[in-house]
Amino acid sequence: MIYVGKKDFERQIALLTFVAKSQELNVCAWLYPESNVTKLAGIEVTDNPLLLSLITTYENGFSPRCTACIPASGVSIRSFGTAYAEMKKNCDSLALYRISHRAWLAATIRHEGLCLVQDDSLLNSLTLAE
Repeated sequence: MIYVGKKDFERQIALLTFVAKSQELNVCAWLYPESNVTKLAGIEVTDNPLLLSLITTYENGFSPRCTACIPASGVSIRSFGTAYAEMKKNCDSLALYRISHRAWLAATIRHEGLCLVQDDSLLNSLTLAE
């Protein structure tokens, strides 16, 4: 696991965009438990029908809702970044998933100022990109 400290949300978005350039991925946002929005950044919110792995787990076994997965591209990932106020109020984390996989590859937790990458083979390219 690679931990990357990025306090600035724009830098977190840039990191996810960089990772998404390396392969075909999907992106989705995970909501805070108290959020009751039906759309986030213009994307429908679901009850996780794909059974994707959670970024944040909760003590009481609560299963958070997430946006529908959409293809991860610079444009789609930046759409979350441009909805900053909405994201700040409703979003716990933003994650990249490989196509047809339930485990996340990379995620950002905005309020923690932290990005996580589960593929150690990306370390060199991430270091060079900085």
